[in-house]
Amino acid sequence: MSAESKLHQLFGKELDLNVFYLVIALTVPFVFMGLFMPEQMAKVSNAMVGAICRTLQSTYLLGVTGFLVFCLALAFSPWGKIKLGADNETPEFSTMSWFSMLFSAGMGIGLLFWSIAEPMSHMASPPMGEAGTAAAANLAQEIYFFHWGFHAWAIYAVVGLIMGYFQFRQNRGALISGCLVPIFGEKLCNGMFGKIIDTFAVWATLFGVVTGLGTGAMQMTGGLSYLFGFANTPFAVAVVITFITICFVISAITGIGKGIRYLSLLNIVLMAILFLFFLFFGPTAFLFKNFGVTMGAYLMDLPKLSFSTVLFDNINWTRGWTVFYWAFWIAWAPFVGGFIARISRGRSIREFVFMVLISPAIFSFIFSSVLGGTGIYLDLFEGTAIGKVALELALYETLKNMPFTTLMSIVGVLLATSFVVTSADSATYVMARLCTKGKEVSDPKASTRLIVLWGVLLGVLTIGFSFSGGLNGLKAATIIGSVPFIMIMFLCIASLIIALVKEKTAVSDSVVAEPSALK
Repeated sequence: MSAESKLHQLFGKELDLNVFYLVIALTVPFVFMGLFMPEQMAKVSNAMVGAICRTLQSTYLLGVTGFLVFCLALAFSPWGKIKLGADNETPEFSTMSWFSMLFSAGMGIGLLFWSIAEPMSHMASPPMGEAGTAAAANLAQEIYFFHWGFHAWAIYAVVGLIMGYFQFRQNRGALISGCLVPIFGEKLCNGMFGKIIDTFAVWATLFGVVTGLGTGAMQMTGGLSYLFGFANTPFAVAVVITFITICFVISAITGIGKGIRYLSLLNIVLMAILFLFFLFFGPTAFLFKNFGVTMGAYLMDLPKLSFSTVLFDNINWTRGWTVFYWAFWIAWAPFVGGFIARISRGRSIREFVFMVLISPAIFSFIFSSVLGGTGIYLDLFEGTAIGKVALELALYETLKNMPFTTLMSIVGVLLATSFVVTSADSATYVMARLCTKGKEVSDPKASTRLIVLWGVLLGVLTIGFSFSGGLNGLKAATIIGSVPFIMIMFLCIASLIIALVKEKTAVSDSVVAEPSALK
């Protein structure tokens, strides 16, 4: 039996061997270097990230703003009425289930990790002005809104919308390559060119989820070390990553309708508990005032921030934060976009854009205003030093200064676990589909083996990048993985416009032809 036949027997006849081989070839060197040559891995990653930032900084900053403008223009256009599916289709999931799944997959552990850590970091080390002041605190929260707001969700909305349109309205399957047929034609997109496009989508997903999985593991390890007193070491993080990998593989195997859906709803419940605790036991009056001031400043400064290629005249800060964040969302976009497309069948373009673009962003603003605002208040008025602790400990350091510390720290660990499992199992599901020509594997055992393979590879890759620089290593993984996909996103937008114009033309022609046919 040939190697190809064995692979088809193991992982299903639907497995695309070209995509599979290309992804493995691109990924294995990073896995090997991360595990066995971490110092060399750090040097290579840093060199790649430096070159990317120098060359593509403006492309990332202005390109993401372009994604936001495109989404809004499309929603308000006549095309906004078009459904992601047949005209008479109804949504598969309720609005609450839809929102919880897209939010858990799209933000998840990142929101829990950074909602306190990022504002406290900017307050302690602002891009401009004096550290530790009220002005620095307001700017810190505003920067968080910018990084986690409409721009971030515009990236997801672009990919999810395009994949949903071509998959459910034009029946081209759940592949990125199928979205480019209007530009390049069936032959190229079904050939080696299409395989390379799909390979980069899987590769971006792998490297993007590495950061979410790694930061989640770091936050879980920090919480567990705080609760049980063991050393917070890279080995401990590796153990936690291994545990998470086992959990999300099991969840992914159960499918969207069971494991992922129920975990997503659990995330919303646990997040609500944590949110209400901070709201009622934190400085409530300050939190409301903080939200109003920051929201106003964010909306007022949004145009200036959106069209700047060097924020706050601080190029190093811009590359270390904003460019990283845009790369982070872009690297997550293939799997989050594919997952959102999967759960959004039957929604109109307008409904899709408004829900995906606005609702989770506003929730993110409110959530961080309460958690991050509590940390800001404690440092400003209570003399704490939350902004000076390691980023992964910011949540637990804040809880240390509040009642029910141990109980709420346990809730924090559980939420971190649930979030990272949800994000990772969604990614595993989508990666498997991207490697099987967008189809479900017909053999359940082969499907399980494929999910296990991607889950293990994701876990090992995360451990490798963690060993080669901790959080900086994880950030490097995201930026590296995002480069090919931002270029693909530009092409996909052009392709969608061409397809929508053709659809409108076809409808107009049929309306004109119909009276003639009746004569």
